[in-house]
Amino acid sequence: MTNRLVNAGGVVLDLSFQELQGEPEGGVAETARLVAERLHRLAPVDALLAVGPPWWLGIAARIRAAALDPDPPRWLVCPEADPVARDGRDDAHILADLDALARAEADWIGRPGALLADVRTARDLTAWLESLSHAARHRRRCADARRVSVGVVLVHHDRPRWLGAALDSLRAQTRPPDQVVVVDAASSCPRARAALDALAAREDAFPMRVLWRAESSLGAARGVGVDALDMDWVLFMDDDNIAPPGAVEDFARAAATESADIWTCWAALFAGEAPPSGGSGADGWYRPLGPVPGLLARGNNLGDANMLVRRAAFRALGGFDPDPTVGAEDWDFLVRAWLAGVRQGVIPRPLVWKRLSPDSMSRTMDHDRARTRVVGRLRAGGLPV
Repeated sequence: MTNRLVNAGGVVLDLSFQELQGEPEGGVAETARLVAERLHRLAPVDALLAVGPPWWLGIAARIRAAALDPDPPRWLVCPEADPVARDGRDDAHILADLDALARAEADWIGRPGALLADVRTARDLTAWLESLSHAARHRRRCADARRVSVGVVLVHHDRPRWLGAALDSLRAQTRPPDQVVVVDAASSCPRARAALDALAAREDAFPMRVLWRAESSLGAARGVGVDALDMDWVLFMDDDNIAPPGAVEDFARAAATESADIWTCWAALFAGEAPPSGGSGADGWYRPLGPVPGLLARGNNLGDANMLVRRAAFRALGGFDPDPTVGAEDWDFLVRAWLAGVRQGVIPRPLVWKRLSPDSMSRTMDHDRARTRVVGRLRAGGLPV
């Protein structure tokens, strides 16, 4: 079958993943990540013929749903039995979620024989591919990122040097934010105050406001920043992180699909003053899977605080928990959003460089207390934990 399709004009690429018949050590999620990475490296093709369990394409389907990777423009999925026995496994929820995502994004699902019954020449194949209505709908969904208004709320506390680097990364965006609000959360360092005064007085590449708060609550500071914006969407950012050049544009393109009200992303981790040059060589990765039932209470698999949120949805959810003593307010916010039925998706690409700083909240917070809060919310919502 593969040779028949390739010889019929070379417009279909077979992706049978024979090398993945033995599941990688990381399990289901790692297998799906490997498939997504392989797709990302492919040369442009007209269509993709995926032979195997649909869940293999689950993470790649998240990229497609965010309209970040429209090529190949058509997905032909030929389901085959999963080569790895799954009886008794505890990852059934991950499999079901990834399988549903892949099937939802497919342009055609069927057995190879059904495809070959009507496709015998290159002309037949081209005409058949053009008839797939889902592909046209997907192309329409790749909306213009420029029509989405995006404001950035950037919270700062006593780190003026890193704040400068974070703002520089926003100035270097391929699609700059429409507005930036810097909220200082109770800085006490004189240098930090002086830097913020200078920032407030300068003209910048985008409209910018600087706000001061006497309380150190990170969640409350973000809420104040949202109140100061007049944008449809809000991108949250911390002063010790760096935005890759295409981050705002990719987030805005995902927002333009209107398929979710919250978009999180993967993060590349780095230590020191600046990310590795060339955008590679991360010291580690944070690669959440998004809202997968069964994983909500195990750890934050939903996404980092560097997220894009529809402003109306943020207000309806009441924002982040303002208690500065708990931590993991991003995990808590996203769980509350899931319980409230707010649509959310994860973009499986690193749209933030996240600094591994020793004084970050993720290093200093009480992890048990943070998880207890999330578990309590899930139980109150009637979910078994």
